[in-house]
Amino acid sequence: MKKIFFLAAALLLFLDMQGQEMKMMAGVRGTRYCEILVVTGGLTDLTATVYNTLGCNKCPLDKWQKIDAEKLKKELNAQAVFLNGPRYFMMDKIGQTTAESKKTSIGGLEMKARATVKLSLADIIKGKAKPYEERTVTRSTEYIFSKGSMVYELISPDNHVYVMQSYAQIVEPGLTEANLGDMSYMGTRNKLPKGWSYTKLELAEDLVLSTVETKQAYVIQDDLQNSYQRMK
Repeated sequence: MKKIFFLAAALLLFLDMQGQEMKMMAGVRGTRYCEILVVTGGLTDLTATVYNTLGCNKCPLDKWQKIDAEKLKKELNAQAVFLNGPRYFMMDKIGQTTAESKKTSIGGLEMKARATVKLSLADIIKGKAKPYEERTVTRSTEYIFSKGSMVYELISPDNHVYVMQSYAQIVEPGLTEANLGDMSYMGTRNKLPKGWSYTKLELAEDLVLSTVETKQAYVIQDDLQNSYQRMK
């Protein structure tokens, strides 16, 4: 089943405005990664723990293709397992205030637990997220898009702006960042609901998407399973 949803980088430590220690990874843009969502809990209280290869490896294709979600589900005694990747980050830096988990082997890949997502039984049955439907992801992070970077956005009818945080090679294995800026290409592949729009822009200043205070990110996907985070 498809998803519902090493890095050579400088590591910087600093205190945020609330006095929490934040670990910052720089040089993240364009980094390839994969995720495995392991769903546990009762049928009325399902939670997916999101394991991510960031900081562990670049999700080598040969290992990724060997992972059997159904076999892994039995091994982990999980309600469901979803494979999400390969993906490529679009932000320039990632900061996280929560304690970093230890590396663990999931399906033969070293990964770290990064976030949790509440799911319903209907989500499990469908096996993937509905495009343009917002989901809440629990994490304490800062995504920084640097001045001069190109960003890609979805804008909803009520003027909520969602910034692309990663693009996926799931629906289209050959998708690259160059395709994202081709408005004709993206227009033919994304079936935007009425009132939605897709745009791109070069940043005149740094853009920071922070969930440090709320611990919640509001995320959607497009038809290609590219992921976007709502600005506020």
